[in-house]
Amino acid sequence: MTVLDSSNAGADGCEHHGARLLASLEGGRVYALPHAAEGAAIRTFKAADGIRPFCWVDGPRTRLSQLSRAENRARNHL
Repeated sequence: MTVLDSSNAGADGCEHHGARLLASLEGGRVYALPHAAEGAAIRTFKAADGIRPFCWVDGPRTRLSQLSRAENRARNHL
């Protein structure tokens, strides 16, 4: 996977780490590398939706910026 941030700086990695990075970026995008398995980019994108960003931050994570996109959508529907 290649994950790009909003300024087009990128990093390559596996689906797992790509999803974690994408979850931590605002406006990030993901692209499959030429040797990636079929559907890898969409799996990474979908996984990032449910992953909380910045997993290395300790303590309670209650601010909206610390929750997954899916958690934020759920909170907006309350």
